[in-house]
Amino acid sequence: MKNLLSILFITVLAVSVRAQDAFYSNFEYSTALSNPSAIGMRDDINLTLIHRSQWMSIVQPFSTSQFEGILPIRKANSNKKVAVISGSFINDRVGEGGYLRTNHFSLAGAYLLGIGKSQLSIGAKVGYFNGTTDIGQIQTGSQFQSGNYNSSLSLGEDLTNPVVKGLEVSPSITFFQNDSLGLNKFNLGVTAFNVNQPDNSQLIAGYKLPMRFSIVGGYTHNINLLSITPRALAMVQGTETHVLVGADFAYYLSKTQEKIMGFGLGGAYRLGDAAVIGLKYLSTNFNIGVSYDVNTSSLSDPIGKKAGSVEVFLNYKIKQSEKVKQYFLLVNVFEEDSITPVKAKAEITNVTREEREATLFFDYAEKGNRLINQKEEYKLVVSKEGYHTQEISINHANGEDLVQQVYLSKTIKFFDLELEMQDKETGEPVKVELFVINPDTGQEESLGQHDKFNKEFEVGPEHKIIARAEGYDDAELTIKRDKEGTVSKTLLMNKELLAANLKLTVLDESTKKPIKTNIIATSVSGENEGESSVIAMNNLPPAGYPLKINNKFEILISKEGYFNKTEKITVTEMVDIEKVVMLTPIEVGASIVVEDLLFKTGKTDLDERSYRILDQLADFLKQNPTIKIELQGHTDSDGSASSNQKLSEGRAQSAVDYLVGKGIDRSRMKAKGYGEEVPRATNATPEGKALNRRVELKITGK
Repeated sequence: MKNLLSILFITVLAVSVRAQDAFYSNFEYSTALSNPSAIGMRDDINLTLIHRSQWMSIVQPFSTSQFEGILPIRKANSNKKVAVISGSFINDRVGEGGYLRTNHFSLAGAYLLGIGKSQLSIGAKVGYFNGTTDIGQIQTGSQFQSGNYNSSLSLGEDLTNPVVKGLEVSPSITFFQNDSLGLNKFNLGVTAFNVNQPDNSQLIAGYKLPMRFSIVGGYTHNINLLSITPRALAMVQGTETHVLVGADFAYYLSKTQEKIMGFGLGGAYRLGDAAVIGLKYLSTNFNIGVSYDVNTSSLSDPIGKKAGSVEVFLNYKIKQSEKVKQYFLLVNVFEEDSITPVKAKAEITNVTREEREATLFFDYAEKGNRLINQKEEYKLVVSKEGYHTQEISINHANGEDLVQQVYLSKTIKFFDLELEMQDKETGEPVKVELFVINPDTGQEESLGQHDKFNKEFEVGPEHKIIARAEGYDDAELTIKRDKEGTVSKTLLMNKELLAANLKLTVLDESTKKPIKTNIIATSVSGENEGESSVIAMNNLPPAGYPLKINNKFEILISKEGYFNKTEKITVTEMVDIEKVVMLTPIEVGASIVVEDLLFKTGKTDLDERSYRILDQLADFLKQNPTIKIELQGHTDSDGSASSNQKLSEGRAQSAVDYLVGKGIDRSRMKAKGYGEEVPRATNATPEGKALNRRVELKITGK
């Protein structure tokens, strides 16, 4: 009798403790047993059913069922979640008839604190548990007669049904962050269960339900529509330790604000107890799943049935409607002094919702309107360069549209501009007419005629000043200052260029079609002799190009795949000079005369004036690196034929030697003299003799 009673008391206590400390493999759906403050992570109303049949290989296994409801509490109008409450009921039983039963009722609450983009959920659970034993389900030796069990016989013991009950308090805290869809990114929670250690001395003198400490954590890593969530649960109660680690893998077919749908596969291991595998279906309105534990403990196969534990859950979510009343805020901006509309920039920030970045209300406009929420505080900032920024608090509760007038006062600061106008070449003062550009209209406003000028300008805006004088090009000055003071500037006036207008057309000699080329103009006389300027680079020539009068120019036109061409132009008056230049394509056998290639009289030595021509020829060969050439020397008929032959060969060789010195491979060039044998014109006139004294370039290979 005494032994049986002790066994019953110990059994009831054990089941009572287990009811307090029951566990689920899908512990995130049972916050009451794993982490009460985790309710703060839920953005919707959640209704959850979860059931577990444990150690099914035992004839009379454990069975645990739980219902949990979670309700977020939101601020009126702002819809900001500030707290969450929940209620839970758990039924735990042993045996097919449930001869050991425990019921557990609990309420939990959590308050939310924002920490950057994350939140801290501080909460607690208060619960009541009641455990009983049905003596009628117990069998004793007194009920066996002739080796057969007879349930109608008395137990033969004087027993009453023992009861275990108590109130438990469990504080909890969770640090977490959810994404824009309300899905958890990471969480870490700590709970101290049974901190009040409920007294059960009615069964065993001095016995108190021990405290249990729980740590729960998880992290989600997203790769497009795939998510990987490692998770863990660790619980310690007295000398007992319960640790579960694992990971869930979910693939989403849809993952938007409007629709979430995906499938999950999970795996976990409970140290020293079981391996877990589970399947889940995840959606906007509900999640459902099933898992199976393969026992690895000493209870894994006591009677050879190879059965584990099955767990199923259904989590139904109800979206909370956002009830926000709005009104129109109309903002008008005026200049304070003139009471006239002024264009400005306006930005607005919702202070109630702790927005970190301002939203643009309007930009460079006199007015604007938008819908904003009632009973929420906003900060309106209106700014304009050169004006004091206005910051206004908006908090409107009656629902009527609000008109907000904003008056901007100028930040009047000036700086002094001292300006002198001088001839760029002589440094002499030049009297000019000055104009300033009005920033609002873009129109020029005259400042009068001056060679020296002094005026105040406003600090902040950009000021553009134009100087005009007869015989000079216009000069411009743009100035912007951010502080007061004096600024001294000198405008250098360039004399107006007296020039002819070159209108150049470049055509392919074969097709007669315009082609893009490189065009360089070089002055060969006057004060700017030797100076070069680019007219075009791999492009068509411009419609017009100025050439200064009273000067001579050489216009070099070049293009890869074509012979270079040089045009000589003498400019004497301001007129249009129209030129059509034909470029000859490079072909084997084609030849051209190398113009202006000069030698010392009667000698093979190059005249220094020829260096520029040969430099251009070197550039041509570099631009066309695959061609091979023959430089052919020719003379007039003066002198003997043998001396002319020798002279022509030497001059051609001098040109080749110069090009080698400029980096051209000698194997690409050949020098050949023809003496007086191939004249271009008659040798009877000086003009004809000049044409016959020449060097020609012939293409021998490409």
